[in-house]
Amino acid sequence: MDYAQISKETISFLHKSYNSLKNSPLNQQLIVLVDLRVSQINGCTYCCQVHSEEAKKLQIPPEKLNTLTTWQTSDAFSKEEKIALHWVEALTHLDHDLDTLKEELIKSYTEREVVDLTASISLMNALNRLAISLK
Repeated sequence: MDYAQISKETISFLHKSYNSLKNSPLNQQLIVLVDLRVSQINGCTYCCQVHSEEAKKLQIPPEKLNTLTTWQTSDAFSKEEKIALHWVEALTHLDHDLDTLKEELIKSYTEREVVDLTASISLMNALNRLAISLK
């Protein structure tokens, strides 16, 4: 099903929102890592391929890509990246203790960055679900 053609306006708004994050103060490498991790969790093969290619173009070190699924124990990620990846897992799985983690995020990121990070995770979850269920 070509959902992007069937509901052009709605889907285009999702893509415009997602593309607007290129203007975020967040590091673009972090956004790609976040998008890739969300896609891994959701099992969206297509999205994993797209974001892996993006990561290579942005020259994200291979050790980060190779250990993204085990980021908690990997030395490849900074403390700030680990906090962001923890946020990915919590939002994607809808953990109930988001307030504590949000406090940790605010210590490492500006309010704008927290909002953009959360938007990136939320939009990628939506795009994954569309791709998985309607392709």
